Amino acid sequence: MLFVQQLINGIAQGSLFALLAISFAIVYGVMRLVNFATGSLYMIGAFSGFFIVRYVVRDVFVAIFAGAVAGYIVAFVLEKLAFKALRGVARIASLICTIGFSVFLNELAAVLFGSEVKSMPAFYGQTAFRITGVAVSWLQVVMVATAATVLIILQLFIYKTKMGLAIRTVSLDYRTAALMGINVDRTISIAFSIAGAMAGIAGVLAAVYYNAVAFNMGNLPGLKSFSAAVFGGLTSIPGAIVGGYLLGIIENFGVQIISTGYRDIIGFIVLVAFLLFRPRGILGRKTSM
Repeated sequence: MLFVQQLINGIAQGSLFALLAISFAIVYGVMRLVNFATGSLYMIGAFSGFFIVRYVVRDVFVAIFAGAVAGYIVAFVLEKLAFKALRGVARIASLICTIGFSVFLNELAAVLFGSEVKSMPAFYGQTAFRITGVAVSWLQVVMVATAATVLIILQLFIYKTKMGLAIRTVSLDYRTAALMGINVDRTISIAFSIAGAMAGIAGVLAAVYYNAVAFNMGNLPGLKSFSAAVFGGLTSIPGAIVGGYLLGIIENFGVQIISTGYRDIIGFIVLVAFLLFRPRGILGRKTSM
């Protein structure tokens, strides 16, 4: 029973990691940039969902949509204001810029919304069904179903649309893509914004799952999800999905085997191990540096 419980918890938590890991993978794929502002976009999505359910309508799906829109818009603005100007410069400059924006967005949220943790209204706490005596809540079902739906739609968009083809082409070689007539600036902006939407959706789901919203709530999940993206393959969206779910499952079983005090360490142990022994991750491809 304990095995099943940890597996269920791992899959639910892995849904959050998978969405955030995809956000990292999309940005890295088209810009070769590790966007450490992803955790802040996650936080912005969570606050957007919080204000929707508190003051507009108590509907978790409306909140998820609001989180996606907020993440998309903020990411779009960030890319236009800052990251567009940094294309072609040393990668360390762009990396430092993402860290700077992460700090800025977190501190801005603390000023605007307060530094105290806010309670998110509870949703779908009832038991949906049982597996070998272990209760699975409707919230866990909604989380996994929502994440799966978003991931399927994203895969269809990437592999079945012209814009998805443009994103994949730019990710391979943006110079060649430009010669082929692809609007590289527009493609990068859309990809960056979609990554922000993924982070925003994850933020709302996390706020509902943990019943809490805070200005710094994205710091640790952002770093863990970067671990998941590296674990699965930072250049592969399917790899990021696999890495996210595996990290969630590994973390929950690790807590059971070792101790709850090591929960936040396990993800980084996985990151270091894969950087040492398989830098490309499970499904990642080689890239020219």
